Amino acid sequence: MVGPAGVGKNAIMNEVLHQLPDLHQLPTATTRPMRETEQQGREHLFVTDAEFRRMQDNGELIEAQVVHNHMYGTPRQTIEDAMRDGRDLIADIEVLGATYLHTAYPNNTILVFVEPPSLDELILRMAKRGETDTEISTRLQRVEMEMQYAPQCDYLITNYHDHLQQSSLILNSIVVAERSRRALQQLRTRTASLQH
Repeated sequence: MVGPAGVGKNAIMNEVLHQLPDLHQLPTATTRPMRETEQQGREHLFVTDAEFRRMQDNGELIEAQVVHNHMYGTPRQTIEDAMRDGRDLIADIEVLGATYLHTAYPNNTILVFVEPPSLDELILRMAKRGETDTEISTRLQRVEMEMQYAPQCDYLITNYHDHLQQSSLILNSIVVAERSRRALQQLRTRTASLQH
């Protein structure tokens, strides 16, 4: 899941994680401080700057980005283990990181862009999250770049502030449809191999 900060990606994702118990969140590595609602290893692997750089140097991250003065990266082993075991993962990943992930695993990555109904609504959400005017201003500098990424994604969800259930229903439907598409592809592969 990609989109601007404060758009509601995590709220939508958490709803769907409760609805689909066999869907798991991909904990990305980050150097930012843990929030009260988060747990180590669930949303993120919270690491020091030195640990993050060690992970980068050892090739343990598929991609790494600096966002709002903190480093974020996607752990390679977690992704490859899930692909090997046939487990579905979902994550809130920054747009540039999502591009690298999609490039590395084009047949195993589905990009869902979450957009706000308006810029004013996004600013209001950031303020409600307790962000300062300075933090909001910093985040807004990225919004235009992030919004330009939407056409490159596979799906688009417009997240209206009072429609969390509708947005989560759309994401749930995307997961179910993608699982069905993958099952059909596997059936076609098996059928083709039997005919040869």
